[in-house]
Amino acid sequence: MIYAGPSSQFPIYDGEMVRAGGRASVVVTEGGRRLAMEHLFQRPTAPKEIHVWITSVTGADRDLAERIGQSIDAR
Repeated sequence: MIYAGPSSQFPIYDGEMVRAGGRASVVVTEGGRRLAMEHLFQRPTAPKEIHVWITSVTGADRDLAERIGQSIDAR
């Protein structure tokens, strides 16, 4: 899921907050692996916030969703 607008509801997941690459990310450990569940980009111009998060998918779809989330770049 992606939200682009003035005020997101970040964070929606509990986990470790990591700041890198111009974004804040929430990282959790699942099955011995670290997964970035959501990302928040904050910008000086509209849209002020871009919030990306993984919804309730499992297995290979979850892995794909995380890779897609990691690939987002606010330009």
